[in-house]
Amino acid sequence: MIQNTLFIILANFKSHKSASEIDSYLETISGVVEENKGKVTTLIAPSTIHIPQASSFILEKQLDIKLTAQDVSPFPPGAYTGAVNAYQLKDYQVSYCLVGHSERRRYFHETYVEVANKATELLSMGITPAICLAREDIDPQFAVLEDSIQNQCLYCFEPPADIGGTTTAPLDLITDTLSMIRRYTNSPVLYGGSVTADNIDSLLGLPLDGVLVATASLDPNNFNKIITKASHAR
Repeated sequence: MIQNTLFIILANFKSHKSASEIDSYLETISGVVEENKGKVTTLIAPSTIHIPQASSFILEKQLDIKLTAQDVSPFPPGAYTGAVNAYQLKDYQVSYCLVGHSERRRYFHETYVEVANKATELLSMGITPAICLAREDIDPQFAVLEDSIQNQCLYCFEPPADIGGTTTAPLDLITDTLSMIRRYTNSPVLYGGSVTADNIDSLLGLPLDGVLVATASLDPNNFNKIITKASHAR
């Protein structure tokens, strides 16, 4: 079972940012991250191509940031052209990895079995999967996750209709969905879907273990505000 008493803030850059922007971003948030060290856990998920660069920066500056991948191969090392596997991610001190994001399920047609295979591969390398779930994904996804790994993953309720805007899903819907997920696991559960510095306060009143921030995380100054607000509420 994952033991984490700190509120998790996960920034998902999706397919954004250049190499120069990665260094500038990490430099901008480094002070706020260090000020709030021990109050929140900050995770950064750059594009796969920028993971080595981000890893070097974090190690050099000794920042309290957990590097997160956006995806991983469902297969072990082998003849899988174009795939990046968990063994390779481990080389760059990747601690977490998103799997089953709604955009992966929608645009790349990922199945529940593929998501489960990715989680298994990650855990074999000591990387924690962060499994994203819409309400309709909860039962079928847990049905194909081995019982032995269900409490070794993070989970994120991510309603597709509420992604990319400025308004979250209704708070009662979030609370109810958290209960649905917690029927299966005692692991931390996050919420992702239009999380911003303006609405983070309302989310902090819910029984959440963290938030997944996408659009609002792209501006480092906005992300700093989210870190600070979450930290002060703990």
